[in-house]
Amino acid sequence: MKYLIIGCGPAGMHAAYKLDELDKNAEITLINSESNLPYSRILITFLLEKKVEEEDLFIFSEEFLQKDNINYYQNKSVEEIDSDNKKVKLNDGTALNYDKLLIAAGGDPKRPSVKGIESDRIFTIRTIDDIKTVKAKMETAEKCAVLGGGLVSLKMAQALKRQGIGVKVLIRSPRVLSQVLDEESAVLIADHLEENGIELLTGTQIEEIVEEKKGLVFNTNKGKISSDFAVIGKGVSPNMDFLDKTSVKTDWGILSDEYLQTEEKDIFAAGDVVENYNIAQDSIQLNSIWPDAVLQGITAAENMAGKFKKYPGNINMNAVDIFSLPLIAMGRVKDVENLETVKYENKSEKKFVKLFFNNDLLVGAVLINDVENAGFYKQLIAKRKIIKDRETLLNKNNLLANYIFWKEVTE
Repeated sequence: MKYLIIGCGPAGMHAAYKLDELDKNAEITLINSESNLPYSRILITFLLEKKVEEEDLFIFSEEFLQKDNINYYQNKSVEEIDSDNKKVKLNDGTALNYDKLLIAAGGDPKRPSVKGIESDRIFTIRTIDDIKTVKAKMETAEKCAVLGGGLVSLKMAQALKRQGIGVKVLIRSPRVLSQVLDEESAVLIADHLEENGIELLTGTQIEEIVEEKKGLVFNTNKGKISSDFAVIGKGVSPNMDFLDKTSVKTDWGILSDEYLQTEEKDIFAAGDVVENYNIAQDSIQLNSIWPDAVLQGITAAENMAGKFKKYPGNINMNAVDIFSLPLIAMGRVKDVENLETVKYENKSEKKFVKLFFNNDLLVGAVLINDVENAGFYKQLIAKRKIIKDRETLLNKNNLLANYIFWKEVTE
């Protein structure tokens, strides 16, 4: 059986490992659009902070790519998929045949639509090469503008600040992490960022970016903001441009069934590029989270190998340390006007736990500097158990109650 995988991120690589395990006659072809060997993208900001060395990012086995049944193409991109003839055409003209195809092509960084955004002093953050470019720029810079108030932007702001760069974060929305947190939780994170020297400019609309001899000037609704360079951290758009000659259906991303198979027989999708069921939101969504990409890759591989394994759905969950303050947000924790909440807060220790309920179902949780029960809450959300005594879930010392709930949701 010829398996072809577009993309060498967590979904693509774990799918390849699983196919190699399940099908001893598998011929597996991997297409990597980057010039580097497959690596852990979520660690690249640590490279900027000098917390890791570059070689630490390469967590996937190079020996695996050298196996006799593995065909590995590096620094190649897909031009088109001819699903009628089961062929994939690469940008160098190479045509590859497949029996089963997995699209795990990830996404490309979004750039805001504003005049001047294409300046060579403005960098997106997606790859090792992006980080290397920023590191080189930092050697002659003092100030950086970070565009966007999401997790990638804040991780970059932290990394830059820790390397001695002055940071202003330009955020169009009225608060940081508007796609991740409710307003109350976001205020706590914003306060912590400002205490650590990050200047947050919320409600800032960029009208034009002007490149001058010494750097950049951002003309905004709040006046002019200058910087030596800028980085963008505004999420990604799924890579789907090569689907025109297929009947694969798309919306925000590729649409698939519960087996991660698309509308096109023998074409599957996993990772950042695919929409699937979000348990907490009770809807079909994109979910760019590493652990879910791993599970999707494994599940897709099982189905490509004929095992008929259903993907259970995901719970969007983000975990990050912001200036040594751990934050975990999961499930439905924004646009929460119709939800009920319970919370615990210890201001002196910056500890905060907030749980979100839709009727008697736990649908979301925010944990700041008090994250040890994150797995417990995630299981409660996933199992969709009726919870009457909400306050019990906040009582960390009531181990018996926690045990009873845990036993209920894991049986």
